Amino acid sequence: LMLAFRTLGLLDEEIAVYAGALEFQPEDIKLNTKLFMAASRNGMYKEQHQAAVTLSKITKQDKHMWWVIASLMLQAKYPKLDDTTQRLQLTLAERMSEKALADGKLKTVEELRVYLDVLDMQNKHSAMADVLFADGPLSEKIINDPDLVTQRIELLVKTHEYDKAIEAAITSLEIRENWLDYKHYIAASVAKLGLIIKDANANLGLAEFVPEALAIAENACATLNRWAQIRGRARGAKLALVELAATLDTAGYTEIATKTLSGLGNQIWAYIDQFQSKTICYKDIMPYFIIAIVEPTSKTVNQQALEFHRKQLETRVDSACESATQSEDLAQSWVNLEKIRYLLQALSDDVNPENWVLGVDRLLQYGLDSNQAQKKQASCSDIVLIAGQRLIQASFVGFSETSQRPQLHAGLFAALCVLEAGIKQNDGSFLLKLYAIRIYLFLSCYERARAIYDSLNIKNVQFDTLG
Repeated sequence: LMLAFRTLGLLDEEIAVYAGALEFQPEDIKLNTKLFMAASRNGMYKEQHQAAVTLSKITKQDKHMWWVIASLMLQAKYPKLDDTTQRLQLTLAERMSEKALADGKLKTVEELRVYLDVLDMQNKHSAMADVLFADGPLSEKIINDPDLVTQRIELLVKTHEYDKAIEAAITSLEIRENWLDYKHYIAASVAKLGLIIKDANANLGLAEFVPEALAIAENACATLNRWAQIRGRARGAKLALVELAATLDTAGYTEIATKTLSGLGNQIWAYIDQFQSKTICYKDIMPYFIIAIVEPTSKTVNQQALEFHRKQLETRVDSACESATQSEDLAQSWVNLEKIRYLLQALSDDVNPENWVLGVDRLLQYGLDSNQAQKKQASCSDIVLIAGQRLIQASFVGFSETSQRPQLHAGLFAALCVLEAGIKQNDGSFLLKLYAIRIYLFLSCYERARAIYDSLNIKNVQFDTLG
């Protein structure tokens, strides 16, 4: 029954069926549970709460009491009510959680997370810290749960306990690698550094006047470099060095970033040089290009920074292209550099279509007409996709007027030819097919779009995963 309603999109009807059945059997635990689950799945938190209350009254079980608390929290988190009612929901959820804790009915990490979420939604960070740092039966579970350890560090940062946050982050990172712990460690270090500069009445960023502040940055840099020497942890620690430079730069301590890390720009390219053969490299580093190039307040492009990164790219991209045929790792390096070239061009607001198609022939020769393409290597599909993106961008840039719609469509059909050739070369390329579907839909070519979509063979469970 559930699958039938979900497939047909009849969400309200599913709830109505269970509610109708409960009129005849109001205390049926199985039916009330199904109603609770269906309401939860469909975001009907009021109905979810009512079912939880009924179950709690019938069974008197702690589990169902926590269902009530979670339902109250969700009603407040995704409100369809006024602010006063929302606050009342959270207050009630907090009081029920406090009583459960006092009565020894808060036993699992999941129940603790619900309580913490209730407090966090009310910005009661000190109360959250009291719960997470208190001695008791849950303390051992908290210490052994990486997410809760990270949440403790985050709370120390939010409550301005920077020394304790730094110490806790180091302790955690000595045991296991966690990106959020890196970020909290850096945030606490930079915040402590800022307080020292402020107390010394020094100008922002002039570290030579506050050697203690410079020492904090140098210590953080040395600690991260030490972690980078540990087997299997180089990528995370090296990216944390980029994060440290970015955080210092964003906070106005550019001079300190330059003295300790040679500046954000150099850290970005040091990371790229070491990890450009990894597929994840571009995703890792892309946000930092935006931090380095786009002014945070005016949202304008820093031309000096843009030019710096263009020059860094120019010294690398041609040699990477020439080496691409030697191995898949070297080909992936070229892919990442081509993605960066596209990003820098996009950030520059380049409106010349000829610049966008520059180098497309070289991309297509490798992606479609090389030995690597015959072997269906992943880098070839990536290169074809980049070529297609450049042709699409050139079309929109060159033919932006309404009167130029025929030329725009012609340009997009040229891009589709490239994408279709890539799909023919490697039918398993998911991204090439998704881009092709988008362009076909834009051009109202629904039949071909549907045919490609069907070839993706998407399962219902994938829709469930995506929400």
